Amino acid sequence: MEYAEAAEFIKELETRLGSRITWRTFATWFGSSEGQIREYGVFLCALEDGRFYAEDFERLPQILGYTIRQKNRPKYEKYSIIFPKESIKSISVVRKSQAESSSRAASRVPLSPAGRFSRILFPLVTQVVLDDGRIYYFELIEPKALIKLTGEENGRSI
Repeated sequence: MEYAEAAEFIKELETRLGSRITWRTFATWFGSSEGQIREYGVFLCALEDGRFYAEDFERLPQILGYTIRQKNRPKYEKYSIIFPKESIKSISVVRKSQAESSSRAASRVPLSPAGRFSRILFPLVTQVVLDDGRIYYFELIEPKALIKLTGEENGRSI
């Protein structure tokens, strides 16, 4: 996405959501307690009014810049979520393999934070648990930025 396209996307999104975007990032992997898993880019942002918003993008597989057509590929359906900052019960870092299993099972049971050993050896994702029981998993480049935005209080760990 070029700079002009990105700026246009941000402006359109702010208009649609009715609030200015104050922070944004991409997750390279996403899972949820609703059974959703996205292996491609998910845009995550914080809004000035205290909400978080995420949406995925269709990304067709490519080799050397050429799109690969797949006959058996399931039809793409856009997925988006929005939740208030106040609804975040906890944030922690967990093993990606466990998050993937939990998402496939549509489990609403939060995972235990990854231990020191796991943090060194396994891929990790950020688990966001909401007070209504929903759980979201984001593979973020800089998970500590999300913690900083939400505050360290209320049992959040990283």
